[in-house]
Amino acid sequence: MSYIKKPQGKFTKEEKVKMFERMGSIAAVLALILVLLIETGLAGERRDLADSGLTAMIVMLAVSLVGSMYFKR
Repeated sequence: MSYIKKPQGKFTKEEKVKMFERMGSIAAVLALILVLLIETGLAGERRDLADSGLTAMIVMLAVSLVGSMYFKR
């Protein structure tokens, strides 16, 4: 499924909002998986890596929220 509808390759506002919403939903699912790994202890000795990944997913959620709100106006 292509996002680009115009031959110049420019995204419409609706396409930008859709991309930010998808990015946010993927980041939320990954953050949930990382939280489950950390809380159940399955991360083991890689807990520091899981903590870093969780921080990155929280940043991605914030970026997707701001981007989605910016292009909706």
